[in-house]
Amino acid sequence: MKLAALVGAMGVLGATMAAPAAASAIDTSGGYTSKIDYFGARYTPAYGQTFTVGSDNALNGFTFYLGGGAAKVRAYVYSWNGAGALGTALYASDARSFGGTTGDAFQALHFDVGALDLRAGQRYVAFLTTAGLTQPLAGESSWMPTAGSFGSNAYTGGDFVYTNAGDSLDAITGRPWDDIHGLYGDVQFQAEFSAGATAGAGVPEPAAWAMLIGGFGLAGGALRRRRARTAARFA
Repeated sequence: MKLAALVGAMGVLGATMAAPAAASAIDTSGGYTSKIDYFGARYTPAYGQTFTVGSDNALNGFTFYLGGGAAKVRAYVYSWNGAGALGTALYASDARSFGGTTGDAFQALHFDVGALDLRAGQRYVAFLTTAGLTQPLAGESSWMPTAGSFGSNAYTGGDFVYTNAGDSLDAITGRPWDDIHGLYGDVQFQAEFSAGATAGAGVPEPAAWAMLIGGFGLAGGALRRRRARTAARFA
């Protein structure tokens, strides 16, 4: 049974400064304040952060942070339609191993994208997933450190998002995600941009939007029932 994202204990260190909605760089990294727990193949298989592209529309790289149990992950970038990852992957990494940490320690996982032209003003999602990857240890879970206190809006151009949709990339994409309203705030995240070679890419065709919106309507009832079982834990 998949578990919803849970929030760990609050720490004592200050965290990040607010970042603008669209900028040449996004940086919500900092010291440990709290965490969003239970990321992993046997728990919640996809954790991510949505972000808004500024006038420098070429994504050069991004960084997530993980703590807790060891995991093997891949990173992806997709278009975001306000409810889920849309279309085909705009970026997919190789499999990356995270060795695990103890206590409140966490580590950076950086992904070099190159110069991926995106559309200025549009929102995208970068996420880590364990889907389709054999994990180093059964039953372990990882976590992401939050950007500031739990639920705070450290970055106004996006939010932490997650999905329990399934253990394959096809299940994760093209359907509604579990938390799309920013209730959990933001995770620590970095992204670097430069001037793009074109005006941008990665926006779905109208037909793709129509198909996805129809599918989201069919899934709405089931998703509302799932959210009723989702819990956040404070300690």
